[in-house]
Amino acid sequence: MGFTSFVAVGDSFTEGVGDELPDGRVRGWADLVAQGLAVSSPEPVTYANLAIRGRLLDAILEEQLPAAIALKPQLMSLNGGGNDILRPRVSIDDVAQRLVDGAKQALDAGIHVILLSGANPSDHLPMGKRIAARGDALAAAVHAKMPVSYTHLTLPTN
Repeated sequence: MGFTSFVAVGDSFTEGVGDELPDGRVRGWADLVAQGLAVSSPEPVTYANLAIRGRLLDAILEEQLPAAIALKPQLMSLNGGGNDILRPRVSIDDVAQRLVDGAKQALDAGIHVILLSGANPSDHLPMGKRIAARGDALAAAVHAKMPVSYTHLTLPTN
């Protein structure tokens, strides 16, 4: 049985910023996942992308996550924290814990969760190496905080 409902929450990475179509609309990875689900399903697939560019993790968890859970999808992607780690003072551990807690809320609601960290735009940003190090630290902290009973998939960065 495949997934017939998918909701994506997050920031610009999930919204699709950086993957503009010729008409100016964005089409990102979440849209492609939904398309893949639809192509492989004999049933209609519902999809909502609630992600909004520029959102900090608190806004994602307070606004998008409850709305996504209320839709009762079979599958939900959760991405956030990328904008938080751009701040001069940030606790990577706190961001990671809040992200994991958000994933657990969806899991407790019976939703399959894809928990991921965003793209690494640090090559194009001032202080890129520092931002990349923070992103790597966030991904490692989230991975360490997820209970071992959950499946972990680590993809290569290159």
